[in-house]
Amino acid sequence: MNYRVDYKVNNLMEMPELGSCFLEGEIGARFDRFINERVSGRFAIEEILREAEDFFKTQYDDIFTFGFWRSEFWGKLMLSAVRCCRYKKDERLAEDLRRSCYKMLSLQREDGYLSTYRNSDNIYPVDTEKATLYMGWGANYCWNIWGMKYTLWALIEAAQYLEDAFILQGAVKLADWIVAKFVSDGKRVKDSGVMDGMPSSSILKPMLVLYRLTGDEKYFTFGKDIVKEWSREDNEAPNLLNNALSGKSVDDWYALSEGWYPKAYEMTSCFDGILEMYRLTGEEKLLEASKALYEILVKYESNILGSVGYCERYQKAADYADAATEICDVLHWMRLCHELYRLTGEMKYMSSFEKAFVNAYIAGVYADGKSGAFFVRGAGRHWTAVPQCETKYQHCCLDNAGRGFTNAAESCVMKNDKGYYVNMFIQSQTNFGETEIKVHDGYFGWGWVGISVRNPEKGKKLYLRIPEWSKNTKIRIGIGDEIEIPCGDYYEVELNEDTTIMKVRFDMSIEVIERKWEPIPEGDYHLVRWMDNPVGVCNKDSMLKCSKVVLRRGPVILARTKKFGAKEEDMFGLDTLYGKNITSTSSFYVVNNSGNLSVLRVKLVADEKEYEYLMCDYASAANFDSMDPKYFSIYL
Repeated sequence: MNYRVDYKVNNLMEMPELGSCFLEGEIGARFDRFINERVSGRFAIEEILREAEDFFKTQYDDIFTFGFWRSEFWGKLMLSAVRCCRYKKDERLAEDLRRSCYKMLSLQREDGYLSTYRNSDNIYPVDTEKATLYMGWGANYCWNIWGMKYTLWALIEAAQYLEDAFILQGAVKLADWIVAKFVSDGKRVKDSGVMDGMPSSSILKPMLVLYRLTGDEKYFTFGKDIVKEWSREDNEAPNLLNNALSGKSVDDWYALSEGWYPKAYEMTSCFDGILEMYRLTGEEKLLEASKALYEILVKYESNILGSVGYCERYQKAADYADAATEICDVLHWMRLCHELYRLTGEMKYMSSFEKAFVNAYIAGVYADGKSGAFFVRGAGRHWTAVPQCETKYQHCCLDNAGRGFTNAAESCVMKNDKGYYVNMFIQSQTNFGETEIKVHDGYFGWGWVGISVRNPEKGKKLYLRIPEWSKNTKIRIGIGDEIEIPCGDYYEVELNEDTTIMKVRFDMSIEVIERKWEPIPEGDYHLVRWMDNPVGVCNKDSMLKCSKVVLRRGPVILARTKKFGAKEEDMFGLDTLYGKNITSTSSFYVVNNSGNLSVLRVKLVADEKEYEYLMCDYASAANFDSMDPKYFSIYL
């Protein structure tokens, strides 16, 4: 399906099409297992996807005063599935997805309404006093428009991929109902849902995509009405554009005591739409605010796991040594970095993307592909994503996860008029027409990475992202001499007309990061998210009890784990390297075929005493549903 409306501002960087870019090696194998178990396998289609479809038939989400969020699950599954289907070029899966969309549209009301909420007027915050009778606290949950966002977006992407006008017509009917509803009610989108309307307002992105497909101005007007509420003189919450440009920490935008809830995933989702509006209008404030939010999150919210936020909130996560991050938050941090890179070509966005992907994100998808984490943590065990909302198989993070892998595949290599930009050195293959760029194994092991380029377009060059941490990087092109190249920028390589082969040796020296621990006051949110039960999967006893250090090798956080014989008393005791004079570090790669990205024997000298650890990459330290609350730790 062709777009009827062109962008005013085009991306500087062009992605490869899904189906012409592939993750290989251990990460690719994990993605393949995930696709089979959660997306394309018979169980995935006949049980997981079917259950999500049935929520639209039973419409149980608003049987209580407050509303659940079952409405998001089908859309998330379908968005993930469409992208995985493109990636694998799976014709059988494509027909399964078409049947699922048709089944959904058979449940659509004549007026276009399609939801798991029975009452179509139930789109606004609920009576918290009545909700207390059911929940025991004043839950103002209403996720109806949020769920319709995912349903709408999924229908649009399925229609585009399947080139199915009937599915697109269903998306149009749903969008028309949403637009008409707010007009007839005389309400703003930000008046609906929860959290100052941020979840509901994130519908901006699919509405603008639909505008581009149909040329119908009412969707564009609807989007502009959402955006203008984020640039208010009176600073009515959330005022995303003005507040992002203020440079202040997100939790300082308004008083937490007065109801400000800086929910990470939902807020970052809104910037997906803000950047789409920038492409359509060219209004610089939209881009500048998005870039400003990135800088705020790097400064105040960066956690040691490569993600941002702490357990689903932006609440100064960078201040805390203990780390815990929701997989949906990692995904949308990656998406923000991905979109900003496409628009600007600035390398820092891909550096942040890589650290998030190879650490927090990969840790959150378990090795068997069947399950994953709700929150990944720095120590203990991860909080496994058990089914939500009284379902059998659904969880927001699991249903979303396929999109992160496909974003990574699209990010490995991009191009522009000058040439091809290698952004990540995980094992991959990327094709642009006849041009093939392969990144071979070695990045997580010895640090040597082979790269081959076949049939480049005439006049194009190769640009290698040399990360800021690789202080002593060497490259050998063909049979030439090895030369040292600077870090922190792209390195330009001339390409032969046929095939160019090169080897890059990254500086995989161990980086020592000190993490200062301060006792967290009882009742503080950062403490509450650790469970109280002493034998529970996330008990507080797994938290740090003193300041520690963390080791990073290249982009990868290292961990001790019982998988490789680490002792509980060593990982969770009061012994610490923090404050010691660490004079030398070294690591020796242990060749293994055990499904890890890397296993290393690490040696260091601190206060003239030698220490030795057998460690692995953080993402492999506990990537299964462990019932052991003290299974691993990144802290020394």
